[in-house]
Amino acid sequence: MKHGIHFISGLPRSGSTLLAALLRQNKRVHAGMSSPVGSLFTALLRQMSQDNETAVFIDGAQRWAILTGAFDSYYHREHPTRVVFDTNRLWCSKLPTLAALFPDAKVSCCVRHVPWILDRIERLIRRNKFEPSKIFNFEPGGTVYSQAEEFCSVVGMIGFS
Repeated sequence: MKHGIHFISGLPRSGSTLLAALLRQNKRVHAGMSSPVGSLFTALLRQMSQDNETAVFIDGAQRWAILTGAFDSYYHREHPTRVVFDTNRLWCSKLPTLAALFPDAKVSCCVRHVPWILDRIERLIRRNKFEPSKIFNFEPGGTVYSQAEEFCSVVGMIGFS
């Protein structure tokens, strides 16, 4: 990216949407909700790993070009003078890769006390009591304790972040 890319990451319900909205007030900045670039990025990494038998034909320079190309391709319509902030919770788990690809990039990591996050999510669940949540694979069962355990697991919203 000619004019820079930066990242917004961190814990759920900790202000990343608000941060992006504040940044968007500057017309030279593009900042949105979670983009699909994180999913594309991880899919490309997996396909270029040794899990794929053809990965031996991809060298380091090609990997770098493919991964940075995902960002360039997704954000190509942004005005050439805009700075891009890509938002996704997974960026903190990819810091070494991001640092190699974008050495000048910054990561804004939004945080909040975990009990406050759990409380906020539980309130949202209770507000939508007649609609089982995708967070729990649309299962209507569960208690506040089982839900908190699931959120904080390694693959949960909080544990992964």
